Amino acid sequence: MFRFLVIAACLAISVHAYSDGGPKVACRDLTPQHGAKLQTEKPPYRIDGPPHVQGGQKLQLTLGGDEFLGFMIQARDGQNRVVGQFKVVDSAHSQTLDCSGKADTLTHLKATKGSPLTSVKFEWIPPAGYKGNVKFMATVVQTSFVYWVGRVTKDVDVE
Repeated sequence: MFRFLVIAACLAISVHAYSDGGPKVACRDLTPQHGAKLQTEKPPYRIDGPPHVQGGQKLQLTLGGDEFLGFMIQARDGQNRVVGQFKVVDSAHSQTLDCSGKADTLTHLKATKGSPLTSVKFEWIPPAGYKGNVKFMATVVQTSFVYWVGRVTKDVDVE
């Protein structure tokens, strides 16, 4: 019985630890530190928005689908470098994180099991002078032990 209580307490601590956003340790590969096996089937989520944006202009996108508790989103160039800056639109549920640059990652805020999200809107601004393709990559956490790492994607051309 004591072992069960210790394991349950450890699990509760690890789940609670990231309710206020993804940890910086997840910046490199977008992998949550939940200790569970990642999902390999097609995720029930998508990133919706225009397929292109003019350099220097904001691009508005939405992450949506089934209910979810957490997320981490980055835009990456052809060399897999994180590029651009995110602007928070939904300040009750999202915040920026500085991974390799200022506000280059978007993550959840105040994730709670009783109040899952079904969508979150956000804006992204390409770097000055950038032209080419970027791939938005999102990790979406459905429950503490069910998540998709970098499998929710959208390609956008920056003109």
